[in-house]
Amino acid sequence: MPMDSDKFSIRQQLNRLVPHRLWSYVLIVTGCVLVSTLLVFGRLHSDFASEAMRSTQVFKTQIDRLNSLLVLVLDAETSVRGYLLTDRNPAYLEPYEASERSIPALLGAINGDFPEGSADRSEFELLTGLIDAKRQVLAKVVREGRPTAVVPPGQSGMGKVYMDQIRVSIARLREGLEARNQHLVAESARRLADTQRTITILALGALGLIIALFAVQQRQAILRARIAELLANENDVLESTVVQRTQELSDLASYLTDAREAEKARLAREMHDELGALLTAAKMDTSWLLRSLGKDISPDIQGRFRRLIDTIGSGITLKRRIIDDLRPPLLQGLGLVEALRAMTSDLSGEYTITLKLPETDINCPEQQALALFRIAQEAVTNIRKYAGARQLELGLAAQDGEIHLWIADDGCGFDPASPKLNRHGLAGMKHRVQMFGGQFAVRSTPGSGTRIDARMPLGDAPPPPESIHHEPVA
Repeated sequence: MPMDSDKFSIRQQLNRLVPHRLWSYVLIVTGCVLVSTLLVFGRLHSDFASEAMRSTQVFKTQIDRLNSLLVLVLDAETSVRGYLLTDRNPAYLEPYEASERSIPALLGAINGDFPEGSADRSEFELLTGLIDAKRQVLAKVVREGRPTAVVPPGQSGMGKVYMDQIRVSIARLREGLEARNQHLVAESARRLADTQRTITILALGALGLIIALFAVQQRQAILRARIAELLANENDVLESTVVQRTQELSDLASYLTDAREAEKARLAREMHDELGALLTAAKMDTSWLLRSLGKDISPDIQGRFRRLIDTIGSGITLKRRIIDDLRPPLLQGLGLVEALRAMTSDLSGEYTITLKLPETDINCPEQQALALFRIAQEAVTNIRKYAGARQLELGLAAQDGEIHLWIADDGCGFDPASPKLNRHGLAGMKHRVQMFGGQFAVRSTPGSGTRIDARMPLGDAPPPPESIHHEPVA
């Protein structure tokens, strides 16, 4: 039940994490839209400000042109007046002549400030007519060298009338320009204010999104930490379960191995005690019958008795070999080294054998010696079945509190990682090594032979020989 609840908790936390992750994407997309809009409005704000500056500059230029026009007309009038007062001194006509050259070009420039259809176009045309009339009056005065008419006291001449009207017309045009400029400035200010408000709202929205995204990220971090904690707890539970199950399986395998060896020992004793006694008694009785009957029986019956005695002898030999396989007598009587030497002696006709065994036996517990003998026995069996080898090396060494057994051949080899490999024999050898806290290694490649290494800590010395019960083998 705890594992089921943990799984449910993890699933629930993951389901809670998905909406927050979607919210993160929504907030990021919304933030990108807000930032893009903010950039657009920032550009618009800059454009509006630039437009306002350009409008102000254009207005200033237009006013300057009107002022320059008025100044030129006044300079021309003053120049002509000085010319007359100094008895037509040509030096005083230089401002007048300069004005005559500049006024047409200036009027052409001002004409662009008041295009056709504009509100002040008629006023500009009136101004143009007044300036032309004023210029004609001044030109006539310069040609004749005297005023065009004698003005009675208290009255103004046409030149002054034109000049006053020119001033009034320029003032009206200036007022129109100022009104239009004020309207443009007000419109620009309104646009700038609207843009600033929009930018402020967008900035506040972006700030809010950043805060919301931070909150969502924090929530996700908390959920991830919780999920990681739950996963760690579940991994600990699973790991402990795996360790427990592995230990149980290892204990079971050890128990089965020990039970199998115990059963082999029991069968060996049964065969030795029961079957051995029966076969021996049968052989002895048959021999007695053959001697008792003597020459009273035919040669055929005597032959059959002798074949029966030989068959019983073969059965006794087979029984001994089976007992040796079930429980090697040399292992109990003479030790591991002599048991290994005897096992390989039967293979001398099949292989070129190299033995690297110590001169004296290694003192190790009986169970450990039996495990090493079974490993060598299984390895030799595999070599005979599958390797197709011609040379075989068997070695045993004890050094630095460790016992090392190795078996190598020059056979066909195999791939230890192949999934098609039957691993039961190797697994059995490996388990026997692990039962004593050792290490098992198989090194082989196709076509390059195989080497098996079994290393395990050397156990305590066995009890004295007199305390060990050895069954005699018939």
